[in-house]
Amino acid sequence: MREFTFDDFLQAKAFIDEVSVLCEAHQHHAELHFGWGYAVVETYSHDTNSITQRDVDLATAINELEG
Repeated sequence: MREFTFDDFLQAKAFIDEVSVLCEAHQHHAELHFGWGYAVVETYSHDTNSITQRDVDLATAINELEG
């Protein structure tokens, strides 16, 4: 789980939109929560009840969006 901060609601939403595209590309869907100035992304593999390489790969791709 990681929380990201933004200057306003629209920036948080735009980030969530980008994360959604990455989730589709990775065929691994994170839990996404956002509001004014923040977004929270949680990755977890429910099928194995653990953190898997898919979670690590998706988290790495999401972290690269920050740049």
